[in-house]
Amino acid sequence: MGYLEVIEGTWEELTARSEEFKGRRLRLIILPTETEKNKAMIGETALHQAANRLFAEAGALERRPGKPSQDPYENAFGKVIAEKYRKMGLKV
Repeated sequence: MGYLEVIEGTWEELTARSEEFKGRRLRLIILPTETEKNKAMIGETALHQAANRLFAEAGALERRPGKPSQDPYENAFGKVIAEKYRKMGLKV
């Protein structure tokens, strides 16, 4: 049984070893450049900031309880969902 081998480098470095790879199945994964990584990190930061603002706004909303259900299964399900969100740190 063969084993997987990871070889990483620039295109030029890999093509210099092309004789090694003749006749073998390969999988090529293109890694992001440093610039692309930085842009992604900036995008993620902006996304996190927007999410924090939205959660803060949602946390400040006035909540009014809905009409209680007469269905005992529906009530039990509602309690389970409310507990789940409490554990996630949301105000229910």
